[in-house]
Amino acid sequence: MESSMRLAALNACRTSVSSRSLRNTGPLSRPIHTKRSTPPTHPNRTSSRSISLFGQQSKTAENDSAALGSAASYENRSRPPVLRPDNLFHSYTKSPIPEIRRRAAYMRQHARCPHPDHSPASSGAHAPNHVDFECPDCGIPVYCSEKHWADDYEGHLQICDTLRQINEDDHDLRSGRFFPEFEYAGPQMEEAAVNMTNWDTFLYTRQFEAINDDRSMRQVTRLLTYPLTIGSILHELSPYSIKKGGRLTPEGLKSFSALRYTLHPPRTGGGVDIKGLRPESPPVRIFVLGARAESSLPRNVWVQLAHLFPRGKFHIIFVGPESMANRDDEFPLPPRTPSNPFGAIVEDRVWPTMKISTIVDYYHTLHRTGQFYPYDPYFDCFVMFHPGLGHPASSHEWAETVPLLLETKAPIIVTGYTQYDMDRDIEWVRKTCSGEFDLLMEPGENTFRSLRWDLNDLDPQDISCGNWGAWAFRGKRYAISPPKGSPVPTSLKAPATSSTNPESVTSTGSKPSSSPGVTPPTSAPRRSTRPVSSEFLSDKATAAFIRRVLCAQHLADRGRNTPAPIQDLLPPLTSRNDVDLQLYALIAIIIKEFVQNWYARITPDETFVAEIVQIIAHCTRALEQRLRKVDLESLLFDELPELLDAHIRAYRIAKSSVARPPVEANPREIYHSLWPLPALSPVPNPESGSTQVQANNESAYRQLLVQGVLALLLPTEDLENECLTALVGQLFSELVIGNLIVNKLSEPWLIWEGLIMLTRLVRSKGTKGTVKASEPGNIAPRINLKAGSGMAPPTTSHNSLRVQTAFWTVIQWGFILVNSIRLMISTIMLSRALPPRTAPSFIHQAKPTSPSDREESYHPPTASTPSQPVKTPIVDFKTWSCVGNLLEIDARMPWMIGALSMIQWGALRGPGNLAGFDGMIDR
Repeated sequence: MESSMRLAALNACRTSVSSRSLRNTGPLSRPIHTKRSTPPTHPNRTSSRSISLFGQQSKTAENDSAALGSAASYENRSRPPVLRPDNLFHSYTKSPIPEIRRRAAYMRQHARCPHPDHSPASSGAHAPNHVDFECPDCGIPVYCSEKHWADDYEGHLQICDTLRQINEDDHDLRSGRFFPEFEYAGPQMEEAAVNMTNWDTFLYTRQFEAINDDRSMRQVTRLLTYPLTIGSILHELSPYSIKKGGRLTPEGLKSFSALRYTLHPPRTGGGVDIKGLRPESPPVRIFVLGARAESSLPRNVWVQLAHLFPRGKFHIIFVGPESMANRDDEFPLPPRTPSNPFGAIVEDRVWPTMKISTIVDYYHTLHRTGQFYPYDPYFDCFVMFHPGLGHPASSHEWAETVPLLLETKAPIIVTGYTQYDMDRDIEWVRKTCSGEFDLLMEPGENTFRSLRWDLNDLDPQDISCGNWGAWAFRGKRYAISPPKGSPVPTSLKAPATSSTNPESVTSTGSKPSSSPGVTPPTSAPRRSTRPVSSEFLSDKATAAFIRRVLCAQHLADRGRNTPAPIQDLLPPLTSRNDVDLQLYALIAIIIKEFVQNWYARITPDETFVAEIVQIIAHCTRALEQRLRKVDLESLLFDELPELLDAHIRAYRIAKSSVARPPVEANPREIYHSLWPLPALSPVPNPESGSTQVQANNESAYRQLLVQGVLALLLPTEDLENECLTALVGQLFSELVIGNLIVNKLSEPWLIWEGLIMLTRLVRSKGTKGTVKASEPGNIAPRINLKAGSGMAPPTTSHNSLRVQTAFWTVIQWGFILVNSIRLMISTIMLSRALPPRTAPSFIHQAKPTSPSDREESYHPPTASTPSQPVKTPIVDFKTWSCVGNLLEIDARMPWMIGALSMIQWGALRGPGNLAGFDGMIDR
């Protein structure tokens, strides 16, 4: 390990210890963290590894290390250490390490004695006093006198062993020995899975050299806990899951799945040549807010995060006023210039897939200026290590930041020193942002917490470990309102939003984040949404799947350059080849999942599948022929609305029962009495066991329905094959009708999803004209009327505007009225020339034999006349009464329903037969 790297690790640990004591200045009446009773620790682990870390390193590797690093690396290895491993326990006051002696002096000046006599609530209360007596067992000043230490020895004994462990770890870190545990593993094969169950499995699967004692494990986890806390939550093999006890919530699975999709991208077949060029996703931005000790970690510690995601890219951004504390010698702060307005320190040579930036400022200041717009839940994540959201000394610093974080809808990962620290932060977020956030990960102990305990210099009784617990949340509500004239996104991934203008994504109930005079950038988004590959949905891929499943006997032709088309291998299902392709794809899925998985174990013969395909093809062709004879007009606008109207009436009568307590009436039983359905009888009742009976009746009804349809569609020779008809009947009744229609298509969520997809399709077509209008070729004048744009709208008087508005309103309404009257007159005049709706065979003209027989005569159908349904006038369709009943017009506005009924009756049966069959209105 190079001397500079070792020095950086030493400074990191020193900063992490001192930052806890200097974080809150002034006298404290209560400790920052909860006093935790920690069980005594043992110096030796029975499960420790027997192989020493880097103990078997060859001479060649040492020479290479010396060649790459400085000569001081060998000097530090050969230099005798200040303290030996068996001589690490020393009193803080008499420590051979000057830095520890200065720390003991600081504790004696600021830490208070925890004895109950100093508490204001005690009867013989003493004045608060500083600690001065060091416990001989732990070597840390903990009480003001030996008397108080002896009096409260049982309470101190609970943490004495842990304090001794902290003492030895501090001396070990400054002992001057060589630290092989700080030489981390390099890149790993992508095919080698990482086990993130705990620290031991992770270090083993990441090919770290074995660590042979607990102290070295504590030292290495003190630094690695920061990158691995993030990696363990974002990795696809994360120890946190949605299972019971996995702590991940459904909303958390959505948010973290979006980031995992970016960090574990699918293989695209890219290469180094020109043919292998593929579009790559932008790096994932991890904002570390309120950065302190984590920003000064050696960069090879953060590189371990990049090794966990071989094909992912990171941009880590440390933000906070203390992010560059005690680092002026390492990185002097650059001046703030127009190209670097916040004086960011950018380290772009950390690793080929990682860049680190540090900004010494508050996040809410950056957010209001739009420095990092736009935010994308697929590419952005926020992390706060021990933020102290609910601590009285620091909560005011987060009051402006947290609401702005919720607006981004990106996940926010938070850690805490103790369970009390996390509960206090969560309670503060609930009070500050009530109802505006979703919990992504339940609070609990962090799998990759630091195994080393830390001491609070202002209260020696307060011990904690870095990143002990972790939880996550994000903004909850979505209110997407695209700017007028901008194309509407065709897909909105839940719980994430696509990269849109920051003005179009706001959080309901939260305060606006923009400050006066500052407008977020409205330029093109920094990143584009990842295009979803649709090659597996192409017709070529669908045809290949159908050949593998339904045309296995023709696989011998796979050596041909152009395989035979599907229509030459399989019988046609309908009169259109494109429809046949999709239907055969559905049939192939059903046969592969529910037929071939058991039939292939019996025999490799493919004749049985071919027979099933032939029968299905015969049924679909016969069904298409029968559907061509169906009067769709009457079916959609008369018969189906009549059924829906009857259902609505029965449902309302069942819900508005006249029975009053104590008489009880089941609305479902009333409904089934008014509208009996054999397939849904009896009414399901778990107590009487009728639920299973109803399910059996429904299954029997489906089978009878399919058998009746097959009897009409199949030829006689196929109906005699009982095995084949039974199998085809089961496929249609259980898989198609029962599983697909009843269990899937009738679900409310699927119906809403279909409506949403239809709405998006219509909107995407409607925005094509808007997109064309914004092309560069269109030189239409554009005037920006926003505030601060530098151009002001033309000023006109209110009176002139009102006159112009009234004038153009009168013109528009007059134009609409004239055109409506013109349309009605032209329609009535041309209705006689329009062809009749239908020409039923049983309605015909009688030949005029005499002047008295010149009138039309109606001849009812006879046995020789083909029976066809009587056509209904359009005005007499049941769809009108169904809509009126659905809107409850008869109850809300009875005068309107009466007037409309009178108009309908007069149009149907009044003079002129205006709305009668083949009348002027009907045509």
